[in-house]
Amino acid sequence: MRFLFLIFLTFISCSSENKETIQVLSFKNCKVSYPQFSKGEKVLYEGHSISNEWYFESAKRELASCLCEKYLQNPDKDTKVKILEIFKAKEEYFSKSYPNNLPFDSILKHRKEIFEYEILID
Repeated sequence: MRFLFLIFLTFISCSSENKETIQVLSFKNCKVSYPQFSKGEKVLYEGHSISNEWYFESAKRELASCLCEKYLQNPDKDTKVKILEIFKAKEEYFSKSYPNNLPFDSILKHRKEIFEYEILID
């Protein structure tokens, strides 16, 4: 009976962990790693957490930033398409202050502001 109780306690303690796995986004020569948590978010402290989706959106922005730099060195159609795809994607956690129809040259020019990927918690 004790043995079954120990197995039960072990199962409960293991299932309550918020396991982190590292995911990777890559395109061409750009590669971005970001965490994903089994419980859907990482709790920082009482009332403040970062969701998996927020990490994912941040990683896409970081990837786009890298792709812009690569595009400026060696323009190619596939890279441009991927940058535009990320630029036009609907985001929940980052606010967009640029219109979706912004010319590509302007996206490149303002890439640091447009694809700012740091997550700031107040």
